[in-house]
Amino acid sequence: MGAVWLRLRSELRVRWRAWLGLALLIGLGGGAAVAAAAGARRTETAYPRFVRAHEGYDLVTGGFPEKIDPQRALARMATMPEVLEWARLDLAAYAAVLPSGRRVSIPELAAVTDLSGRVGYRLNRFKVLSGRLADLGAPEEAMIDFPTADQQGLRVGSRVRFIVGDPDAQPPRLAAVRIVGVVASPGQFPAVGASSNLGSVYVTPAFVRANGITPSPADASLLIRLRRGAADRDAFLHHLAAAGLGSVDIPMVEQAQTAGVQRSIRFESQALWVLCALVALAALAVLGQALARQVYLESAELPVLRALGMSRGQLSALGMLRVLIVGAVAGFLTVPTAILVSPLTPIGLARIAEPDPGFAMDAFPLVLGAISVLLLTVLVGIVPAWTAARTAATGAGGSETDHQRPSALAGALGRLWRSPSAVVGVRMALEPGRGRTAVPVRSAIFGATLSVAALTASLVFATSLGHLLATPRLSGYLWDVFVSVDAQHERAAAALRADPKVAGFTRGGFANVRIAGDSLMALTLGGSGPVRPVIIEGSAPAGDDEIALGASTMRAAHTAIGQTVEVVVDQAEGAPEPVRMRVVGTVVVPPNPFAASRLGDGAAITVPGLLRLDPRVAEQVGSWPLLVRFAPGVDRDTGLAAVTKDLKGIPNPFIVAAERPASITSLTRIADVPLLLSGLLALLAVGTLTHTLVSATRRRRRDLAILKTLGFVRGQVSGTLAWQATTLAVVALLVGLPTGVAAGRWGWRLFAGQLGVLPDPVVPLLAVLIAVPTAFFLVNVVAALPGRIAARTQPALVLRSE
Repeated sequence: MGAVWLRLRSELRVRWRAWLGLALLIGLGGGAAVAAAAGARRTETAYPRFVRAHEGYDLVTGGFPEKIDPQRALARMATMPEVLEWARLDLAAYAAVLPSGRRVSIPELAAVTDLSGRVGYRLNRFKVLSGRLADLGAPEEAMIDFPTADQQGLRVGSRVRFIVGDPDAQPPRLAAVRIVGVVASPGQFPAVGASSNLGSVYVTPAFVRANGITPSPADASLLIRLRRGAADRDAFLHHLAAAGLGSVDIPMVEQAQTAGVQRSIRFESQALWVLCALVALAALAVLGQALARQVYLESAELPVLRALGMSRGQLSALGMLRVLIVGAVAGFLTVPTAILVSPLTPIGLARIAEPDPGFAMDAFPLVLGAISVLLLTVLVGIVPAWTAARTAATGAGGSETDHQRPSALAGALGRLWRSPSAVVGVRMALEPGRGRTAVPVRSAIFGATLSVAALTASLVFATSLGHLLATPRLSGYLWDVFVSVDAQHERAAAALRADPKVAGFTRGGFANVRIAGDSLMALTLGGSGPVRPVIIEGSAPAGDDEIALGASTMRAAHTAIGQTVEVVVDQAEGAPEPVRMRVVGTVVVPPNPFAASRLGDGAAITVPGLLRLDPRVAEQVGSWPLLVRFAPGVDRDTGLAAVTKDLKGIPNPFIVAAERPASITSLTRIADVPLLLSGLLALLAVGTLTHTLVSATRRRRRDLAILKTLGFVRGQVSGTLAWQATTLAVVALLVGLPTGVAAGRWGWRLFAGQLGVLPDPVVPLLAVLIAVPTAFFLVNVVAALPGRIAARTQPALVLRSE
């Protein structure tokens, strides 16, 4: 092996710059992929780390039966042995007037406070996202949790007026507060499948004193942090029952809340894993061909080394050592690259939760990524290195391309034009050439096509995601506002019918049913109003023996359209026996705003179907809530104001606007990721073309010199490179665009199926139509510099050196 090491040292002294440049490119590509993988892991763990760092609660108590004195119950729970820390959260005001003039009440918005000043400061500590923490001694200052700020359009500096005293007084007594901070705290993140949170404005104890408010213990909640966390939960509940407080409601458990938030964040981490895979694949395609070109270039001297006595094994070892050095340096560079990119992650909700933003070092993906870059570099380089060594050993020439036939496609396309530049440019794009001037055009075409396909797929995905976020119907919402009244139902219905801003309404509600052992919500709609179930596949239920299931429920029940399932009303004493119903469709059931539910779960049945399950609900149908749909062109605030005016004078109206589910809300924070990926893939496509043209110009200097000797002028030489670039773009677009559209539609359908929404992929036809001429313009701009270099080729110097 002495000859191998001698030759390797000689090449290293001469070619170290080229090897280092190639290793740097591979390291940057690998570092970007590893950073995405490490960011996905960081995203997945951000919220649990946030809860620990901010001393989040373990339990929240509330909902006291009439026979239990709330004041004594709260005091008793605070002294139980498992309780490490506690704080009482009181409702200070139930209704508010927003800056727009719209009146809202719980659960959309309420003023909450901790008279001891512990919540947000010592227990369940706030993370300030903008502004600052409120001064507890300032009655006019308040903070708001970030989901509520997003939903209500509030920010630092917004003023909210709360109704204090008698809410029915005319005019009501109002107390204004100014938002000085937007905050995040454990338990207030959008959570899939968890109970709905109260939209909270945190007012100060001074606000309560200044306005003479006496909070009711019946509406208070106790935030409890246990000594051993979840391990003490069962012991606490046991002591709660022993104290006669077993019927006290525990509406929020940290474990359940965290699980719900993690389901929201899961889509963000999945986006980063997809980004990691696409970046790795694109980098492998682009940089793999660069490595292959480097190996082919260095194989030109192998026949000489073979003639000097090196064996085939020594030639193979020499090629492998070259690739190994490049791979080792690239793997080493991957680690600092990934660390430098790490401040860009996490993304979405996880970025808000991240307790330690900035640079991060996750040893597992960094080490695994560096090793993977090394192995992939060796695997990509081993085939051309072994092939070059075998070719040199057999004396077959400098490259296997010596025996390749001319491209029939290039010949056919060349005959379409009479321009010599067009004919030569097309052949240079599709034919690799021979000997030392060979260029691996197949890998170039593959890399460019892959980049175009991935770019198109990401654009389809991004457009479909934007369509989902802007179209409530895809999430199951065909109504705009949920209205419930305690009395005078017919009067409320008549007022809504007479309002031109209301297109109509449907009586409907949710029933607790059990299917295949799982408890879930069944949407039941009555009458002939505008609200109907959103069906993904099959049809909506029409008879009393038909049911449509959510996508997740369908999978969990191991059933399909056309089969039957047993359905029973859940938690109903004396309910009828289970009823067998036929599955007629897959439905999108929007989450119940007042219970733990999530997209993909649930069912839809008719009113006769519900009466068949439980005849006792017949007397309740007339008092079901109204699912109201606004007239076309009526925006959310205008419609809500109109509905509120319609119901004026009706006791205790309950009006809640339809909000996007937590899983959809979380997607708004990663909506730009597919677009960023599209930009990255566009850069990779341009990089692929640039590398191909520059290397082709360098390798084919002799061919270009011969063309100039035969009479090509500078313009024709530049035109040859332009035609080469245009041909590559045409092939990449012809194959990549339809492949990308198909891949994007398939990927979106798969994603929407997991999410439980109506899969409605959207192809951005305008973007695709614009992309075609843009691509041709860009490739000719990219080809301009190599074209100028080629046009300045001096035939005498090049041919003499050859």
